Amino acid sequence: MTEFPYTYTTAELVSGTVKVIGKTFPRETLGEDTVVIRPDYIGICRADIKEIIGSRDIPTDRGPLFGHEFVGSVAFAGIQSGFRKGDLVTFNPNITPVRTTGFAEYVFVHGSSEQLDQAVVRVPEAGILDSIWMPEPFACIVHATKKLLELAKLRSLDGKRVGIIGAGCSGIMFAMYAKHLGASVIVFNRGESRLNFARDQKLLTEEEICTLVGVECHRDAFDVVIVVPTIVTSELLQNAANIATSEGILHIYGGTRAGDRFPKTQVDIDTIRRHEQLELVEHQGKRLRITGAYGCFKEDYEESFRLHAKHSDSFSLEKLVSTEIELNEFPRFIMEVAAGTKDYPGKVVIKTNPTEPRATALNQQP
Repeated sequence: MTEFPYTYTTAELVSGTVKVIGKTFPRETLGEDTVVIRPDYIGICRADIKEIIGSRDIPTDRGPLFGHEFVGSVAFAGIQSGFRKGDLVTFNPNITPVRTTGFAEYVFVHGSSEQLDQAVVRVPEAGILDSIWMPEPFACIVHATKKLLELAKLRSLDGKRVGIIGAGCSGIMFAMYAKHLGASVIVFNRGESRLNFARDQKLLTEEEICTLVGVECHRDAFDVVIVVPTIVTSELLQNAANIATSEGILHIYGGTRAGDRFPKTQVDIDTIRRHEQLELVEHQGKRLRITGAYGCFKEDYEESFRLHAKHSDSFSLEKLVSTEIELNEFPRFIMEVAAGTKDYPGKVVIKTNPTEPRATALNQQP
C-alpha cells in the first residue's frame, strides 16, 4: 500500500470559525470504494464564505460545499474506484459520495464506482498546474448557459444583448461564454474593484463594464439579463428587470434562499433556480421570463476543458487567479473576508505544495 504520513493538515469549520488542524491519517478508511486526492491548488468560493457566516441553505441532497474547488492527483485508488494512483483530477460537489473538505492536504472520497465516476473528474490538461484555473466554477457556467438556452428555447446567443449583474469570477466567465456565443455584453457591479480587475486583466473592455450606479442608462436594453451575485436581493432583481426588454429573459444564477420571491409577486426564484425552471412575470408593463440554473455534471466539465483547449483566447481562465496563499494562511484570510474587513477581486487559490518563496498575500492590499 502507498506510504502515507501519520498525520495530515486539514481545515475545520466549527460554529462559524475556521481553523487548520492536524489529524491522524485514517488508513482504516482506505477501502475498495475510496479515492484519496492530494490537492495542488484549492480555490476559495463565495459559497464557502456563506457557509462560514450561515447565510447559505445547505441542500439535503448535496450537503455542505466547504472546500469544493480543487485540482490535484490521486494518491490512493481503491480497486473498485475506477481510478489509478497519479491521475490528475478535479471534483464535482454536485454528486453525493461521502467526502471530506477540499481545504486539506488530502481529500477522502468514498462512494460507488458510479458516484466516483461522476464526482472525480479527470483533467486532460497536463499543464493546468503551471497555469492554474479552477474547473468547477467554469463547469457550472457552462451548465448554466446551456440551461438558459434550453429553457428560453434559444439556438444561440448570436446577436443578443446580454447584461450581467455581478463582476466576480462567475460574472466574468458568463461574459466570456456569452461573447463566444456571439452576444454583446455589459457587466455591472456595485463596487469598482472587480470591474477594474476585469479591465486590467483584459478580460473585459471599457465598453463592457459599468457600475450599478449607471444601470438606469440601460433601461429596456438587454434581451438576456443574468443575475450572478452571491446574494440575490430584491434590489438586484428590480435592476435586472428594469434593464431587460419586454419578453426578455432573467436568468438566476446567484445565491437564493428558501422563500425568496420576485419583487411584488409570489414567483419563487429559489425553486426556479434549484429546479431549473421557467416562470413568466409582469414587471412595469413588461412580460419577462425568469429562468434559473444550479450545479453541473461531468459532461459540463468535459465541455469546459474542450472550450478552454480549443478557444484559449476566448477563455483565458488563468487570468482570473489574482491571489495565491498557503494553507496555513487560509483561516486568517477567509475569516477576514467573511467579516467583511478584506476583499479580493479575482480567484484566490491555496497552493498546498509551495516551492518558491513569495510575499504573503495577506500583506498585500486588495
